[in-house]
Amino acid sequence: MDVTLDKKLQGFQLVAQEKLQAIICSIPGKKELILEPELIKPLEHVCTASWLKLKGIQRIYKHDAKQRLPRAADQVHIYMIRSVLGTFQTLLRQLQPLAVLTPNESPDLALRMFHIICVPSCYAYFHALLEQAGLWGLVQLHHYNWDFIYLDHGVLSLELPNLYECLYLQGNTSALPAVGQSLRLLQMICGQPSMVLTFGGHAAQLLQVMQALGPVPESNNPPDFGAWLIIDRDKDYASSLLTPAIYAGLLLEVFQLRAGEIVIDNANNKIRSQKLQLLQGKLEYTPNVSASNSRPSCIRLNSACDEIYADNRYKHFAQASSFVRGQVKALGLELQKLNDMQLEEMHDYVARKLPKLTELKAKVLRHLNASEVVIQMLGNFRHLQTLEEDILNNVSRKRLLAEIDELLTTDGQRFNTLRLLCLLHLCAGVAPDELQGFARNYCNMFGHRELCVFQQLAQAGLLPALQPERKSSAKLLSNLPLPKFQQTEFQANANRLKLLTSCADAEQSAGADACAHPALKSCPSFVFNGTYIPLAAQLCSILLNANNADQLATKLAMIEGLQVHVGGQSSTAKAYAAQLKTGSTGTETADLFPLRLRNLFVFVVGGANYAEIAACDFVAKLTNSKITVASDALLAGSDLIAAAFNN
Repeated sequence: MDVTLDKKLQGFQLVAQEKLQAIICSIPGKKELILEPELIKPLEHVCTASWLKLKGIQRIYKHDAKQRLPRAADQVHIYMIRSVLGTFQTLLRQLQPLAVLTPNESPDLALRMFHIICVPSCYAYFHALLEQAGLWGLVQLHHYNWDFIYLDHGVLSLELPNLYECLYLQGNTSALPAVGQSLRLLQMICGQPSMVLTFGGHAAQLLQVMQALGPVPESNNPPDFGAWLIIDRDKDYASSLLTPAIYAGLLLEVFQLRAGEIVIDNANNKIRSQKLQLLQGKLEYTPNVSASNSRPSCIRLNSACDEIYADNRYKHFAQASSFVRGQVKALGLELQKLNDMQLEEMHDYVARKLPKLTELKAKVLRHLNASEVVIQMLGNFRHLQTLEEDILNNVSRKRLLAEIDELLTTDGQRFNTLRLLCLLHLCAGVAPDELQGFARNYCNMFGHRELCVFQQLAQAGLLPALQPERKSSAKLLSNLPLPKFQQTEFQANANRLKLLTSCADAEQSAGADACAHPALKSCPSFVFNGTYIPLAAQLCSILLNANNADQLATKLAMIEGLQVHVGGQSSTAKAYAAQLKTGSTGTETADLFPLRLRNLFVFVVGGANYAEIAACDFVAKLTNSKITVASDALLAGSDLIAAAFNN
């Protein structure tokens, strides 16, 4: 029996369970599991509490960084934490008194009373820190990688939210081998693609890691993906910095996301937590929940579990919110039918339909509450989108800077105001003295301890380096208008790949199937209200619409850093097309285009977003293909900026 692609991707859960079982069953004794709070939600996708108890875990606790959990003499404590240096050191400080209380170390590794499982890797310096803390021989270290977590149809996540911070802010690539192992496991499950397209330094490093791990065992089954596309986050910052217009994207902008689940909390969401307290005012809207139930409700962003989300996830927010309100009215009319029913009809209705209607009503009310909070938190959304469109098109830089500065004063959002400045630097460039003026106002608003954030964002390429203030002569030079021919790297690539809506290519790619899909928008840029096409979606469209290697080379020839990997050889798109003509590609001489297998796998190194996922889904529908989007985490633009505050 043929196994569908979705079933194979859901099979990652079984692999993750086998790995965890191997670790737990190798530890004898009465075991208690202490979980870092951030790992609880992702672990729920791997196994249940009853499954853990079947494997010998007697009790499960949430780890408290402030105090150590007491332990009986015959109990074994297993800690599961993220592979973050600060978290590991905090745990070692908690366990350090054991070095005094337990002078005799156990010669048998399996008989140690304390074990630490690091997710996803256990780095070499963790062992050195363990020895320095005097815990060598008392505590055993393990590493565990749950690989990809299936969040929704066509959406996978490694749930490693600190990878962007490590790679782009700290320049620390130690987490890449774990990501490479997960991608190699995907190759073992779904087969090797005939082509891999990489864009960016980290993407190329990931491919090198996979090659260093050795060849994948051969399979008799055909591969599930025709091509892979691996993209660095910094190659398309615009898709993260722009505010999405779709329902799923705006939910992520306002609410915290943990392993595909958001918490609807009006008093403590992303917007309120970053806003200056003085400018917050009173709560204008309270979600429609009973007073006795103080626990905020949750929405799982999975189309198989929530039909309301399935119908609206990639729709424009205005369309989705009006649909949810219509559902509320329809349910009200449906429940009114009870008044006109006979007794026998009422019994049948209560037994069959009422439970389903009650469940549906609860889901609709959760989405209604969420949409109301989003509307309240975003405020003047149209003005924000107009501002972002002007930034993309580089319309009147001085006015744009003034508007961003005004938003800093009137709105007081810690992350989103910086996000607009980063978008301006990406699209038009920000001069050093302009950055100095903004940094001065920002620090006056939020405190001068935030000055180091600008250096962190410069490290990621989101802002220029903050320099000492210059004299008046330099300021006069900076006030001169910039020449029109100067382009940022983003502008150059956006023009070459036709990512802005003025490009005719996007219309052509959609025009052929517009009659067959009348309900669909005409361009993938609908995710940003018709202003910008995400890079991942445009590259997928180019791959799926290319009829031969020459067409691919024509569209990708001018893009620096983009590599085509076929048969173990790496080259540019132009060089690959030239090798096909001369027949110098070795054993692989046939042109791979048009792609015979029209399934693509897209991996974004450093966090994907729902705008990219929705745009790829749109391209897949137009081209009659399947596109699976995966990443280390699903992040909004404010999450990228917030990562700079963690250092």
